[in-house]
Amino acid sequence: MFIFKTVIWGSIFLLAALIVGPWLALQFDASFPQIHLGPFKYIGAVLFGIGFLFTVYCAFILFTPGKSRPAPYDAGGAFTIEGPYRYVRNPFMLGVVVALWGEAIFMERVLMMIYALIITWVIHFWVIFFEEPALEERFGGEYDEYRKAVPRWFPHFRRYEK
Repeated sequence: MFIFKTVIWGSIFLLAALIVGPWLALQFDASFPQIHLGPFKYIGAVLFGIGFLFTVYCAFILFTPGKSRPAPYDAGGAFTIEGPYRYVRNPFMLGVVVALWGEAIFMERVLMMIYALIITWVIHFWVIFFEEPALEERFGGEYDEYRKAVPRWFPHFRRYEK
């Protein structure tokens, strides 16, 4: 039941952040100028694709049965780290942010850029004020060691070994 609920909430978050939010932002777009990026706008499409696929991959890692995950709402046992979580603490959210900025760049809209900035800050503060304290409370020193060794947003190329 946990995995089902988590997949539902994760899907709702992705739908809201990448589809509903941008749609709402574009409803008020008429009073803002368009940014013309020329062929550079296609970098946004590439970023969107990379971010979306990365997010799906991280979701698969988080919700694969049989292992505990670095998520504060998971009721599993031991703290374990797999895949990109060895290089960056929040790869799922990083994927969402990259996809959102890719979407904003591709659309060439000022309001989409503002929306992407707001959602980026919301995610950042969610991680700092909710997710990290919950993980520290749940896993204690084990998570603290991980947090000191692995960066929050910008991956390093040193693999974290527990």
